[in-house]
Amino acid sequence: MAKLTNISCLLLCATCGASPLFSVAQQAMTYNGLVKDKQLNVGLAGATIRTSSGKYTSTDNEGKFQLLTSPGDSLTITSVGYDSYRVALTSTPTLIIPLVKSATQLEETVVIGYGSIKKSSLTASVSKIENKNLDQVPSARPETALQGRLPGLNISQTRSTPGAAPVIRIRGIGSISAGNDPLLVVDGFPGASWSNINANDIESIEVLKDASAASIYGSRASGGVIIITTRTGKAGKPVVRANVLAGWSQPILHDDFMNSQEYYETIIKYQNREYFYVGGDTSLPLWGDSRRPAGYQVNPDILNGNDVNWQNAVTKNAPFQSYDLSVTGGTEQSKYYLSAVYKDQQGTLLNTFFKSYGMRASVDTKINERFQIGAMLNPTYQSARTSPLTMDSYNKYPPFVAIQNPDGSYPKARDYWGFNVSSQANPMGILMGTNNQGQTLSALGNIYAVYKILDGLTLKTTLNANMFYNNTDKFQASWASNTGLSSGSAADSRIITLLNENTLNYNRTFAQHHDVSLMAGASYQKATSRNINLLAVNGTFNNNIIETLNNALINPNGSNTLKSVWGMISYFGRANYAYKEKYLLSASIRTDGSSRFGPDNKWGLFPSASAAWRISKENFMLDQELISDFKLRASLGNSGNMNIGDFAYLGLVTGGLYTVNDQTQNWLAQSSFGNNKLSWEKTNEFDLGIDLSFWTNRLSITADYYRKRTKNLLYQVSIPSTTGFTSSLSNIGEIENKGFEFDLNSKNLIGKLKWNTNFNFSFNRNKVINLGGVNERMTSISYGMNWLLRVGEPMFSYYGYKHIGVFQREEQLNSLPKLTGEKLGNPIYEDINKDGKITADDRSILGNFMPKSYWGMTNAFSYRNFDLSFTLQAVIGSKMYNFENQFYQGSVLGNMRKSLVAGSWWSPQEPGDGHTPALSLSQLSFNANSDLYIEDASFLALRNINFGYTFPTDLSSKMGIKSLRLFTSVNNAFLLTKKGFHAYNPEGYTGGEVGGISSTPGYNVGSEPISRVYTFGLNLSF
Repeated sequence: MAKLTNISCLLLCATCGASPLFSVAQQAMTYNGLVKDKQLNVGLAGATIRTSSGKYTSTDNEGKFQLLTSPGDSLTITSVGYDSYRVALTSTPTLIIPLVKSATQLEETVVIGYGSIKKSSLTASVSKIENKNLDQVPSARPETALQGRLPGLNISQTRSTPGAAPVIRIRGIGSISAGNDPLLVVDGFPGASWSNINANDIESIEVLKDASAASIYGSRASGGVIIITTRTGKAGKPVVRANVLAGWSQPILHDDFMNSQEYYETIIKYQNREYFYVGGDTSLPLWGDSRRPAGYQVNPDILNGNDVNWQNAVTKNAPFQSYDLSVTGGTEQSKYYLSAVYKDQQGTLLNTFFKSYGMRASVDTKINERFQIGAMLNPTYQSARTSPLTMDSYNKYPPFVAIQNPDGSYPKARDYWGFNVSSQANPMGILMGTNNQGQTLSALGNIYAVYKILDGLTLKTTLNANMFYNNTDKFQASWASNTGLSSGSAADSRIITLLNENTLNYNRTFAQHHDVSLMAGASYQKATSRNINLLAVNGTFNNNIIETLNNALINPNGSNTLKSVWGMISYFGRANYAYKEKYLLSASIRTDGSSRFGPDNKWGLFPSASAAWRISKENFMLDQELISDFKLRASLGNSGNMNIGDFAYLGLVTGGLYTVNDQTQNWLAQSSFGNNKLSWEKTNEFDLGIDLSFWTNRLSITADYYRKRTKNLLYQVSIPSTTGFTSSLSNIGEIENKGFEFDLNSKNLIGKLKWNTNFNFSFNRNKVINLGGVNERMTSISYGMNWLLRVGEPMFSYYGYKHIGVFQREEQLNSLPKLTGEKLGNPIYEDINKDGKITADDRSILGNFMPKSYWGMTNAFSYRNFDLSFTLQAVIGSKMYNFENQFYQGSVLGNMRKSLVAGSWWSPQEPGDGHTPALSLSQLSFNANSDLYIEDASFLALRNINFGYTFPTDLSSKMGIKSLRLFTSVNNAFLLTKKGFHAYNPEGYTGGEVGGISSTPGYNVGSEPISRVYTFGLNLSF
């Protein structure tokens, strides 16, 4: 019994000793640590530290961290590109943790079509940028943050209105009629829109530049492919991130518009010159003398005390704000990501704005070791109000017109000076009395499932849907109209796209050295659209209060409904092979069948192949330390273009209304000529590349030479008029783009002061190879400038006379060759063919809208908790046909810019500088047909400068914040243009991009001022 009692006591003591109630708890303590690169002996920013008890933190810019936990706990430290490190905590409060670069994690992964690949194994030309601070660039659209950052990706902000989309081109322009935009793929969905994307949701952006990389997307990839991968959930406790930006946009304006006195003095000379040209006596009084026709008089009452600079009157400093919030977390089995964004950008032009609301939700769930599912939904709502006029219509208004009358009405120029001046309504009245608003609701979503069939063999299926709804309402009050008649319209549209894609992936390594990756897939896509357009009969609104069309009569000739549908079936595959990571091969093929093309050419085939040799893996390279990586690449591939609209191969029918015996009748007639052989445009591209890195990747260089030819161009060709038509859409012609790209990345300093640099440039030469049996095609506009398509020359070159002087004296006019009708003050043209006459044969190519080269440089500095970065962009060699200049030279008796009329020929007594001709509406046909209005649009811009401070973690943690950074930035801090350039924006074109045989790219009349943007913001997480 005593033994049993003793044993019981021992068991009780053992149990109590093991119980937490009787143990002495380990006291929590603060650990201070430094995570560093073992080889370079420098701190690693952004490393993640997790405890076995579930706590976590990350290192600051110097690699330091602070964590409150207990001895006996263990830490796991991870950082991208390094092996993870595990350490058990003791009572020592200071930790130094060296991380070793990992042979596997060091390999940066690049997303390609329907998969990803190690960058070192890449055989094609692909550029990648990660979202480290793109979301800190204030813009309504994320793509503008990429300006100057990637070679071969050229982004031009042609319009400076709120929410306006920039023009994006990859390796030049290859299509005349079928569009040149790159295909945007967002989380695997091809054909997505940038307007759906919140910059804060972007994880990385890959640009597939050559055809071997892009051909896996077949008939939509001739303009290149941009792949956006968005952020997804990460396992762990919930992490909340917030980004807040606020600031203002300041328009960069002209400073040389005339005041009222200067305008009055100049308009007298202008009117006298016009009277001189018709043989009038310029000594006659300027006003009140019936001998001088009214059209050549000047009313002295315009010196009435009003002195309005309309440019300044209609613009303002415009505030903007942006709020972004995201939450991520979950377990290893189920992860989630939620985000929401709100942006409000007021326009620098009065009464304009852009607002955007967006959400994104994704979840990824691992059912078991073989089965994974996930879903994503991304709705976006946007609202915008736009200007009814371009800037020239505001700026040219005479300065003697008051902004507003005391009674609230808006005076017109003709209220002061009769019919001589413009009949346009008051600019402020137009802005206040015109309401052009549009709303867009879109939603991109997908669900997916991945099943692991065998080790290395997986099947993935996705179902995607993209819904787009848009409505636009326009109303102009009678008092804001040039005619005094109210007007209005309404338009609604919707597009619903469904896409199912199924891919089978196989990855296996054989005999340790043979890496094989195979992919096969099928895709099924269908899109339906519906459009409704309603137009009011001008002047039928009962009042100016109710702006909807139920307050007016509907115009049947401008009202219609349209429905359309298109579909595509695709099959594709790719094979990658690597031997010892040294010799790399890749081949892909895709076939697309589209409803848009004729029955004789429904299907297109798009193959590609590429190879690379990693010389740095050869034995003779292993014992040196200078070169980290050395790879040669070569690729060849085909891609296509299907952007011609639905049913273009058919002979389409259109309709309308006509009146017979006072009865309205409907009519139908064939409107286009059918072509059953209509097929894809095909782009064949060859690329040679080299990838070099030195000193353990501190300096890396990528260079590419490419040549791509787009054949079977889709454009209208002339056909015999006996068919009832003059043109037909056909596959004829060929365009070539060839060029060179260079990209350099360097880690200049890697100690406490860090300095990284990216420098890139690209050259592209465009040339017409074939136009289907003709040598040239030409498009002309009013007053004589031409856009030329000619074999051997760049697309849409300016074509006209070369201006070499001015007829200042009668003896010049009598002795030098000239055009019929030229007078004193008109241009002297160069006699190109030296035949002593000026004829159409003396016209020549005067330049081109396409730049010869693009340059970009980004520098990023950090020291302790401070960071600074800036991006420079330069564009060299582009020319602008700046036709708006003539409006600022008095052509409609509007206000003038002093720099544009200085040196003009005014009279035989005031002959000017010998270079600037007589600038007036009556002589415009002798000025606009030459290079007088062609200006060098080269520029250098400091696109963004960003300065930030990150609070120390020990300070921010006291506020319950994991990370807190304050920053300020300036966009377009400076913009330098060539002397003699007069537009607001060197990229500001109003004539549109290349979009058909009658395109006028580079034409500018009224583009908006570019803005300098000042921003203050904060990034925080907790």
